[in-house]
Amino acid sequence: MKRLFLLILFCVVLPLPLFAATTPTEKIQQVVDSVLDVLNRTDIDYATKRQQVSGMVQCQIDIDSMSQRTLGIHWRSATEQQRKIFSGLFVQVLEMTYLNRIEDYSGGKVDYLQERVKNDKAIVDTQFVSDKLQIPVQYKMLHGDRGWQIYDVVIENVSLVRNYRSSYGDIVRKEGFDGLFAKMENKLAEQKLSGAVQ
Repeated sequence: MKRLFLLILFCVVLPLPLFAATTPTEKIQQVVDSVLDVLNRTDIDYATKRQQVSGMVQCQIDIDSMSQRTLGIHWRSATEQQRKIFSGLFVQVLEMTYLNRIEDYSGGKVDYLQERVKNDKAIVDTQFVSDKLQIPVQYKMLHGDRGWQIYDVVIENVSLVRNYRSSYGDIVRKEGFDGLFAKMENKLAEQKLSGAVQ
């Protein structure tokens, strides 16, 4: 859950000035700093923080690439409709998990360590630091029509894509895509309920 929250922390879409970023690190830094500004505010409550960052995931991650990498071999056997359904549900799962854990990461900051770029790919090494946490976070990015976008996050040496590929792959093998979609929809319903009672 910690890894999933941190992915969304750095994938939230914020206003237009972000598109002026020219390097992967600049892109990550502008996004992260803007999100942390919201999280660290003491003059607004939990519900207001949720409202300010809700519905803003898609543009900072390459959802097609991330979905394909997450499903792995099962992506090739999926129909176009199944791919579309999975990508839509996956974005919602990521966003809802972030929204339900937003206060856990208030008061933190991010140190930007190094950047490696090769052609249309980049890796940005950072570290999330708070009074309770010190977590290395690595971002893997692709450059395309929308500029630099995230396609994987490695937190404490664990790849989010590989982690989901393992769990989702098991479900697809046992229950097919319909079973996976049902479980994802149930997870979303649980997360929405959890957020509503906080």
